[in-house]
Amino acid sequence: MKHLLALLAAAALSPLAAAEPLNTVCPISGKPANPSITSNYSKTVAVCCDRCVSQFNATPKAYLRNIISANGTQCPLSKKRADASKKVTYTRQVAFADAASKAAFDSAPDRHITQVR
Repeated sequence: MKHLLALLAAAALSPLAAAEPLNTVCPISGKPANPSITSNYSKTVAVCCDRCVSQFNATPKAYLRNIISANGTQCPLSKKRADASKKVTYTRQVAFADAASKAAFDSAPDRHITQVR
């Protein structure tokens, strides 16, 4: 029973461990990012099939530009017709140098997310 609980706890924490580390440079000002000033970016889009879901999950950042420009009817990975029941989500916590930079990002996150390094 203890082993089962340990496995369940590890499985629950694994998505947290896989999350990208906070960026060290503010995407707005170019100054060092302050880890206490953050925003969460998240975008969900439909893809065409389980293969595209797996492909995206393997390297989500590689498809970020496609996800941002997704139109809802076309899979941003394969360019085939999207299936509304198959979805992927790009999520990233972003750090900023100051509150003004955070506000600028929050007002147009799709425009600024590609600047996060």
